[in-house]
Amino acid sequence: MTHARRFRHRLHPQHEPDLDSALDAMTADELRAFVRDALERLDDEPRGELVDSLIARAAKGSSGWRPPSPSRRIVDEVKSFADAALRVGYAEPHEVDEYLRQGTKAFLAGEHETARGVFEALLPPIADVEVDLGQHELVDEVLTVNVHECAVQYAVTVYVTTPLEDRAEALCTAIDAVAGIASFWEPLGQMERVATGPLPQLDAFLPCWVTQIERESSSEGEWDSDRDRWLREAILRLEGVTGLERIARHTKKPEALRAWCAALVDRGEWAAALQAYGAAAALVGTSYWRGDFLDGAALAAQQLGRRDTAKRFETAWLGAPSLVRLLRWLGAGAPTATTLVRRAKKATTRCPAKAGRQLGLLLILTDDARAAAKLLAKAPGLGWSDDGHPGHVLFPAFAGLLAEEIGATLSTELYAGLQDAPRDLLDMDIDMDRDSGDGTTPKLTTPSIAELIASVRPGASIESQVRVAMLEAMRASATRRVQGILGNKRRRHYGHAATLVACCLELAPVVGKQKLVSDWVADLQQEYSRFSAFRGELERALASISL
Repeated sequence: MTHARRFRHRLHPQHEPDLDSALDAMTADELRAFVRDALERLDDEPRGELVDSLIARAAKGSSGWRPPSPSRRIVDEVKSFADAALRVGYAEPHEVDEYLRQGTKAFLAGEHETARGVFEALLPPIADVEVDLGQHELVDEVLTVNVHECAVQYAVTVYVTTPLEDRAEALCTAIDAVAGIASFWEPLGQMERVATGPLPQLDAFLPCWVTQIERESSSEGEWDSDRDRWLREAILRLEGVTGLERIARHTKKPEALRAWCAALVDRGEWAAALQAYGAAAALVGTSYWRGDFLDGAALAAQQLGRRDTAKRFETAWLGAPSLVRLLRWLGAGAPTATTLVRRAKKATTRCPAKAGRQLGLLLILTDDARAAAKLLAKAPGLGWSDDGHPGHVLFPAFAGLLAEEIGATLSTELYAGLQDAPRDLLDMDIDMDRDSGDGTTPKLTTPSIAELIASVRPGASIESQVRVAMLEAMRASATRRVQGILGNKRRRHYGHAATLVACCLELAPVVGKQKLVSDWVADLQQEYSRFSAFRGELERALASISL
């Protein structure tokens, strides 16, 4: 399997709105005929994957059908093949594919001893790289069979074929043996997903499994180990959410606290989730996880319709200041312009000194364009992607405010970028403000920067002298941007630097500075004339503006 194909395999296919109705309209015979015809048109690799999926789906269906199991002699054959591969350190991928498929057929047929023998002979040495298959990095590159699925099936065969008293230790050993080719985040759930029926004696097994996991120490620090996740999965089944709470309060680990809160959210127990998120925020102290738990508390308050929801958003921002949390608080509850300005003034006094992007927005909302201009003018040419740099907020905001009087093109283009709600890359709960698409997923709403600016309309009261200061700040910012980008040969950003320069020229007539800004642009063109790529970007940007 090539790298490109593996990448395409991960992409979600585009949804076809007529697909469901077309499938519903077809009879069973018509659908079977279509599938057979489609399989004949596929290349070997995708055909093999689809056939594997179809057989597995049929074996786990309600009809009771099972594929024919290979002969038990297959185990001896595979062991001989594996021994030979171990001696030379290599095996042909297509042969491994075929043998693993035989193991899967035995598994789906209910011949767990046979399947275990096949998997046990092949998977551990491949996972430990004792047998090379010619891959560059991952075995998925050279195998068409789903090796992760085979590893989970192997775990099921060990579970089923081992006596209850030895099952927990044997399962743990088996999972460790294939860790190099499969990830077991929640082994019980993963095994249930691939099994053709319920896991036998699961209720009796769970206490043994917990005891086995607890024999190994938990990971140090904030981060989870596999054993931590396995323990929570088992405890949730044994004790419910109460068990998760016990683990979370005892370990104070962020992931354990997160699992406790998430379990309550999954059950729709928002009142309990509100208390859990609050407790979690207190238990993690100053960790950057604190902001995510405070976000969760705000979401729970929002779902409960509490009157202190806006206060919860404020608390989240104060606990872990970020631009996204600031936007959520400022826009909470569809505030009036007066309320929005009052919140912005309050936030200005508490905003971290190095959070230039947040401070720049607050200065705009509180109608302090002069201070905002000073902030932009002294900002460095590099580091625009950092939250401490005000450039991506103030430059387009100034452009939008100054362009209200003219039909500017680049100014409008820059300001349009503020319509998108930003995201914090370090947010752990990135799904808190993402809808699943069906309209049922509770989410935190984040207004855009442009929406908040439009709500207070600060441009109407800006004095002419301040407008000049705003353009001068934009010019200073564009100059530093050009110097920083070209001085460090960051060619991917030449276009952005050129756009900033052209935007300043386009807005110069607003404050009567056409000659000054034109001379400045000419000086830049002369100074950086040897940078042909930048010169081309600047020429294109200048050609697109309206003067």
